[in-house]
Amino acid sequence: MEEQTWAKALFERAFMAIQHAPDVGASITVFRDAYDLSHVTYHMAQTIASKIDAPFVRTTYPATWVSRYLLQGYFNIDPVLIEGVNRSLPFFWNELGASPAAQRMFEDAASHGLGASGYSIPIVDRLGRRALVSLNADLKQEHWLPKVMVHRAHWLEIAHLLHSQALIELYGADDPAPPLGRRERECLHWAALGKEYKDISVILGISDHTARGYLKSARFKLACANIPQAIAKAIKLRLINPV
Repeated sequence: MEEQTWAKALFERAFMAIQHAPDVGASITVFRDAYDLSHVTYHMAQTIASKIDAPFVRTTYPATWVSRYLLQGYFNIDPVLIEGVNRSLPFFWNELGASPAAQRMFEDAASHGLGASGYSIPIVDRLGRRALVSLNADLKQEHWLPKVMVHRAHWLEIAHLLHSQALIELYGADDPAPPLGRRERECLHWAALGKEYKDISVILGISDHTARGYLKSARFKLACANIPQAIAKAIKLRLINPV
């Protein structure tokens, strides 16, 4: 009980400090220091297509390692990144299978001062945008595991706070993605695959009228004159991925 009380008090202090940080870069530094971690990285793997359409990354890793990571093309083999943008649940790095090339990358990372243990928290927001918060520590697994178990629920909340801050940093108060509902996105998805509203109603188990209504409301929210325009805009904004 004392450990839970201490962890909750630590979380409340850290959360408040992060809320008042000026940007995501400052927030991850607060996060790192509050929990005595080696490094914290926030990586939005999928942004909304606009003037900014590239991964948004903030990290406490040393600049020398970041440069080497990019120059060596490690992002093509990094299992943390590859798995992180496809998973929905948090995971320990030692759960991942590492190819010989990835293993050499981890050895290289260790030579640049990165810790041996890691834990990553995938985020998928209501618009389908994906982000990854990764925590790195210079601890042996037998010490890292109990630490994560104590704090993981709080770290998940902080990860979502970082994501909210990143969206504000990218777009201010004007997030370019309209708030399409799940059914609106589903109907647009099937329409993008060439399905008429009658087909969509069968696929989703809703009435023709309802399917047509969802397509119409999605079109209005996207400010488009017709469904093909709405589909094109939804794909551009990565609200749907018709594959």
